[in-house]
Amino acid sequence: MTTGQIILGIALFAVAGAIVYAWGLKKTIDQQEDLERSLMSACGSRVMKYLKQHDTVSKAEVARLIEGMTVGPFWSRRKVKVQDGKLVAGQVIDFLLDQQYIEKAGGGNYRRKK
Repeated sequence: MTTGQIILGIALFAVAGAIVYAWGLKKTIDQQEDLERSLMSACGSRVMKYLKQHDTVSKAEVARLIEGMTVGPFWSRRKVKVQDGKLVAGQVIDFLLDQQYIEKAGGGNYRRKK
């Protein structure tokens, strides 16, 4: 091996290390947003599963359904848990309304969109 090849190998290794470091840094910065998005999706899935068996759901029922839900990537110890369903229920309903999965049914209730 020549000196040029050794220097090229070290430079390529440094570039690869910098790319892996930048990717990890970006994942760390975006992790909270990803966890929140994952929590909204999981809570919305539970509400939609409930609505397959029932006609309507109220905000209080949504709070009861999502109480204690925990989500997070399996490779990480970092998890997000719903401590108080009453605080998160409005966000879940807004999420489902924005995604057009549910619609208002009157009387503070919501139903699956047809």
